[in-house]
Amino acid sequence: MLYLIGLGLDFKDISVKSLDTLKKCSEVYLENYTSAANFSIKQLEGLLKKKVQILDRDRVEIVKPFLARAKTRNVALLVYGDPLSATTHVEILQQTKKLKIKIEIMHAPSVLTAVARTGLSLYKFGKTASIPFWQKHFRPESFFDILEQNQKIGAHTLFLLDLSPELNKFMSIKQAIDVLRTIAKKRKSKLFTEKTFCIACSQLGTPQELIKTGTSKQLMTKRFGAPACLIVPGKLADYENEAIH
Repeated sequence: MLYLIGLGLDFKDISVKSLDTLKKCSEVYLENYTSAANFSIKQLEGLLKKKVQILDRDRVEIVKPFLARAKTRNVALLVYGDPLSATTHVEILQQTKKLKIKIEIMHAPSVLTAVARTGLSLYKFGKTASIPFWQKHFRPESFFDILEQNQKIGAHTLFLLDLSPELNKFMSIKQAIDVLRTIAKKRKSKLFTEKTFCIACSQLGTPQELIKTGTSKQLMTKRFGAPACLIVPGKLADYENEAIH
């Protein structure tokens, strides 16, 4: 059996059900590149009383050692946040069906629900988009297209900011705003300017949680922890407007 287990957003967010399940697993893996946590691997191993094997992107998406192991033993793949938030994990679910490997999913708190802490209604969020680190020959803009689509229907846009935990590299709120303003300027769009109202969040669901509102210009001068996310609200209901101001 393969157990796909969410660790949530904070230390000890993991459910009692998940802890009981891990006791019968002979091997425990951790996917360590789609998100990050405010606790160390050593703390996690102390909680679980088991050795945790760290998997990078290639080992999760290509090698997938946990699939072969799960054919003959109980294996757990731990994921920060909720186990089905990332496309990668949904693909693992599909692959287990093809290989006829039994799988059980154990959910946990995720940034996709924790953003309700801002006062915005989850029902009013549109498509979620990720802003990746720009490189010399890699400067995608598809996330700006999603902002345009959401704004047309008055929906809120949640931007998840890129990260590489193994390199201790996390996109900052300032970097994300810079990228969005650069694209808007290039497209001669007024959709995202220095006056655009935004909500910036970092370390949601933890004691270090920080939520700040303001124009993009104002937020660029604020300091945030990591990981972080940026929200561009759509049309605000009265109760949302009251909650965030």
